[in-house]
Amino acid sequence: MYPNLLEQKAFHKLTDEDMGKIINVSRNSYSQKIKSGRFYQDECKKYCDYFHKLFEFLFQMEEMQSAV
Repeated sequence: MYPNLLEQKAFHKLTDEDMGKIINVSRNSYSQKIKSGRFYQDECKKYCDYFHKLFEFLFQMEEMQSAV
């Protein structure tokens, strides 16, 4: 759903467990969020701060990338 977020996860060699810890949720909760695309605003901010990336980059949808 969010290819740039997933690319950052892979680049930093993070697991689903690691990604959940960044936003203070379980691995299962992270997995559900990435599948549904439903992150809370504070969770998005935590990822932006962690990866030092803008929201518009990390949470760009696949449909938007193909239009570029």
